[in-house]
This record gives sequence, C-alpha cells and structure tokens, in this order.
Amino acid sequence: MPFGGVFSPSIGLSLLKAELAAQGIPARVLYFSIRFAELVGQDFYYKLSTGGIPSVDELAGEWIFSRALFGARPENEAYVDEILRKRTTWITTDSEKPASPALIGRILRARQAVDGFLDRCRDEILQARPKLVGFSSMFQQHVASLALARLVKQSLPETLVVFGGANCADVMGAETVRRFPFVDAAVAGEADLVLPELVRRALEGRPVSGLPGVRTRDGLDAEPVAGGFSHGPMVRDLDALPYPDYGDYFQQFEASRYGPDWQPSIYLETSRGCWWGEKSHCTFCGLNPRTIAFRRKSARRAMDELVWLTKRHPGCAVEATDNILDMRSFEDFVPTLASRRRRVTLFYEVKANLKKEQLRRLRDAGVRSIQPGIESFSDPVLGLMRKGTTALQNIQLLKWCKELGIEPGWNLIWGFPGEPLEEYARMAGLVPLLAHLPPPADWGVLRLDRFSPSFEDAERLGFVDVKPVPPYRHVYALPDEALARLASFFTFDYHEPRDVRGYVAGLEKKVRVWPRLFRSHDLFSVGRGGWLLVWDLRPASRAPLTALHGVDRVLYEACDSACDARRLAESVASSPGGPISPEEVARRLEPLLGRGLMVRDGSRYLALAIPLGQYSPPDPAVERFYDLARALGKRVPGGWVVSPDTAGVAATRKVRAARSRSRHRGPSRRGRSLRLAASQFSVDARGEVHIRRVTR
Repeated sequence: MPFGGVFSPSIGLSLLKAELAAQGIPARVLYFSIRFAELVGQDFYYKLSTGGIPSVDELAGEWIFSRALFGARPENEAYVDEILRKRTTWITTDSEKPASPALIGRILRARQAVDGFLDRCRDEILQARPKLVGFSSMFQQHVASLALARLVKQSLPETLVVFGGANCADVMGAETVRRFPFVDAAVAGEADLVLPELVRRALEGRPVSGLPGVRTRDGLDAEPVAGGFSHGPMVRDLDALPYPDYGDYFQQFEASRYGPDWQPSIYLETSRGCWWGEKSHCTFCGLNPRTIAFRRKSARRAMDELVWLTKRHPGCAVEATDNILDMRSFEDFVPTLASRRRRVTLFYEVKANLKKEQLRRLRDAGVRSIQPGIESFSDPVLGLMRKGTTALQNIQLLKWCKELGIEPGWNLIWGFPGEPLEEYARMAGLVPLLAHLPPPADWGVLRLDRFSPSFEDAERLGFVDVKPVPPYRHVYALPDEALARLASFFTFDYHEPRDVRGYVAGLEKKVRVWPRLFRSHDLFSVGRGGWLLVWDLRPASRAPLTALHGVDRVLYEACDSACDARRLAESVASSPGGPISPEEVARRLEPLLGRGLMVRDGSRYLALAIPLGQYSPPDPAVERFYDLARALGKRVPGGWVVSPDTAGVAATRKVRAARSRSRHRGPSRRGRSLRLAASQFSVDARGEVHIRRVTR
C-alpha cells in the first residue's frame, strides 16, 4: 500500500510468494502503491514517502488516509495548522520552514482521492475471492493498509486478514490486532518460516493462534505475562531461502504510465542482521528489533541469485538490502563478482572504516553507491553513538569515494545527551575544508526511534519525557496509551537541559551551503617528476597552488589515509632527506595544516587533496581551475605558465576575481566538456608549472 516504494518491488512479499509457490500455494502481490502514485503524481508521492518537507515523522502520508479509517473529526483539520504550517521544534530534519500553500493543497487533494482509490483496490481484491489477504506495513503504510483491510473484511468476513512488516514488530503488532478488530493476526519478526504454516491453517479452516510471532486476539494478554512478545523464528540458513519472485511487480509496473520511460531497481539480499550491532548497537538505530543476529548467504548462493535476477530483469540497478556489508565478502563474493564482469550497478550499506583497496574492489565489482553511516566528524560524538569509527576515517572515506567514482549517501546527526558543545564549533571550522567532498544528504537533530538503544534505555542514556511525536494524535483516533504502542517516532527532553539548536547553529549554517559548493569547487593534487602540485579551488583556500617536493611530498602522499607522526617518520626514513623525528614531521606538516590542505586529530594526519588519475574534476570545477590559471599565470601557446612563488596568499584578490568571472560566465560555456589529467601539467627546471588546456 502507499506510501511504499514505486520504482522497486517488495523483496519481503516476493520472498513469501516464492516460498508459498514452492509449497503449491498460489498467491499474488498487488502494488497499489503504483496506482496511487499515478493518481497523485510521482514527484509529490516520492517526496512524501522519502521525507523532506514534510518529513517522514510528520506522517503526512498516514494523515492522508486517516479519514478513510476513522472518519471526519476536528483533529483532522488541526493537522494542517499545527503540523504542516507551524513545524515546531520537535522536527528533526534540516529545515523548519512551513509547508508551502501549494504543497498543503496537494496533500488535501490527495486526501480527497483516497475513498475512490480504496474502493478500486477493494474491488480488485474481491475479484480473486482470496482465503487470506496479507499487508506488509512499514513507515507510512500502516493507515492505508488498515483502511483497505477494513473494507476487505466488511466485504469478505471469512477472509483472514494478516499484517506484517516493521510496523508490526513487538508491541506494535499486538496493538494493531487489539485496536482494529478487522485484523485477525499480525506477524512479528521474520515471516519466512511461520507464514506457510499460518496459510496452511487458514486454508484448512484451523485457528492460527499459538504460532511463534503470530499475534491473535485470543493470545494478546497471555504473551506479556509470560515474559514478553514472541517473534517469528529467524532464518538461520539463508541459502535455503527461495529466489524472490518479482514477476507481479514488473507486470503491474510495465502496465503503468511509468513502464515505457522508467527503469526500476531490484533488491538482492546477501545477509540479515548487523554484525556490528551484535557487538555495539548504535544508540540511534531502530533497525533489526530482536533479529540483529548476523547471518549471511554463501558467496556461491549470493552470486547465483544475482545472476538469476539480472538475467530475468536486465538493465535494473541492484540494491542490496543488507544492513551492513559482511567483511568476509572481500574474500569471496566481491572478487567473484568483479571477475564475472557483469554489467550491473550495485548499492550496499557499509561501515565507514573500509580501506581504500576495499573500496576499489567494490567499485570494480560494480558497486557505484554506498551508505556508509558517517553521522559525525567528532570522535567524542561518534563514541556516544557507539559507531566504532573515527572522524578521520569518515573524512577519508568521503575523499576516496570521490576519487574512485562511488557515490556515498550519508547524514549528519546531532543532539546526543552529553555531547561536548565545543565539538560543534570545531566542526563548523572543519566543514569549509571539506567543501570539495560529497555533502550529506540530510542533517538535523537526533530522532528517537522505537527499538533503538536511545529509546529502550532512554533514562540511562539521558532522555526524559519520551512520547510519540505530535502528528500521531492527528492521525489516530485512539487514546494516548494506544499511540505509545503504535508509534515508531518519539519526542524527548534531556535529563540535563541543553540548547542544541543554539550550539549547532554555526555548523548547520556551513552545512547548508555545502551541497551548492560541492560541484564547482575542488582540491586536487598532481604528481609530475619530483613535484606534487596541490591546487586548491575551495572558498576557504589560503593559497591556490602549493608545490611540494622531497620529504614534504612523501609525507603528504603518505597521508592519503590517516597516519600518525611516528609512522610517517618511519615512512620517510629511507627517502632523501630522511630519517626525521616525529617532531620534525609535525613541524613540516604545520604549514599544510595552516593552508587547510590536511586535517589533524592528535598526532594523526589526513591529506585532503584528491589525486588526479582515475579522477578528473567535474566541468564546473575545471572551468574554475582554468580561470584560476589565467589569473595567476601568463598565457603561452596552448596554456599557461604559473610560478608557485606568485601563487600564494598575495594572489587572493586575483583568484577571487577569477571565481567571480567563472560564476558569471558559466551559462555561456554550457556544452563544452572539459577535463584535467596529470599529463597536462609539467614543472620545468626553474620550478615553474606549465599547464596545457584540453577540451574533449
């Protein structure tokens, strides 16, 4: 149901259908999400389902369907004024701007279309006369699913109505069954092993109560008394799972208005659970309730499944559903995938402490986008999150992703109890140095999610007055105790009061302009002969060109990954000019720190420039570079000559003028494709830098 995905199938339902088919039980998956997106418009639907304004925790998608479930009531209309227009301080996204009148109008029009939409959905289900109808519910799918379930039960009272998915985990599923009599059962946890037995019982007319993880009305009160809610048995052998059957999705998608022009993506599952969460559950993470134990498919099975899926659905990008990439995959699955040279684009969630060679191997295997879980550039804050990574590891990952052509999707989160206020002033000074690196997709105050350690151990971790976010009372006509059991998102106060928005204001201001700066600014290095030329096109540039040679070059290149002074001293021991002491290393690197060409954490250093080679800056940055070369150097046939002696701080005024011209001339240069490569640079005996201009 809405607001589930439109441009990818449900792997959960597709696995369950395949499992039932293997046991001779026919089933069909209906994607009414596609129909509703067609009805209200794809752009509107996508923004509402993925968040922004309004955010996911403002529940606009749920509110659109709430009148169909509960009928008209005063709280319905108050939602527009109190939630969409005011957008008060509980909002955790990067913006508190009120929803625009145009957006509010679209939300209201979508709400008016719900009754007719649900009637058509019901009529299609009635044609099949099903014995069982199951709803997969996560995020903003619960109210739409409940509204249709009620209509189905009214028309087919003998049909068993079952709910599952993230919105039915633990107490949430129990409360769904308790509050909505047309829901016969809710499955909590993994349904792979328990659903076939539930279906067999339904087909034979036997009761479904008593199955592990299955909530029914007659067992609701007994389970908590017995010591907590049961969950569906976890699948231990993932190789025993069937391949997901995406046939229903592609049939319905291709028949939609999107079929001729859009290419969906498909899901691949190579593991379940989280191996890091087993050791140290990140405090803000509400994924994997009760199923965090890590399990993986064998490399052969994962590869066979990928081959089968991509042959059946050619041209589709593949998104791994894994919560975290298994590090053992670098020993088997990743090299096997690279050796097959399949033309497939992959997405994976990874831990941010990957080595550069591991990222390169992922790139070679077809992984073009990752979600690394960065969240902060502060070691103390990362420690409060229990991330198990450092700020320098996060920065170096972003740098390597840009060099290798991998797109990282990541967020910044703040507002953790006990976080040092001074860290945010430090990060505000750091962010301008990272303007050339991929910016965060989102940023804002910590959101308290059900099942996260911050929710389940709130008092010990410094949270008080935890309660459902305000939109829930506008969506559900239920008492507060029911909302507390159904809600996924919660507001809170701090045990020790703090002005989060005050102390993060400087950082947030810098983060807001980061996406705009990213495409047209850069910091790259070029190795030619014995020289390393570091070109700085960032707004925070202290000197547009820094030329390094000898020990200084060796030290800077050794800091491609974060390295401490002692190891750096060892790395130059056999170089001309070595050996040197760690103290001498620090002295030599101090000017580079002053120019913002590297960052330091204690005795560890990280270079920020991206080497030219596999990497070439995007066209706007190349244009900016050529304007810089023109401002600093003298024109010669085919290019320019720049003396490093004239490219220091004294050239700032000319460089700023070049940047201004670049901004104004940008539109007139469209259609021109530019590049920068190491071969375009050379350094003569006098130390002057020669630059050839190349258009491809």
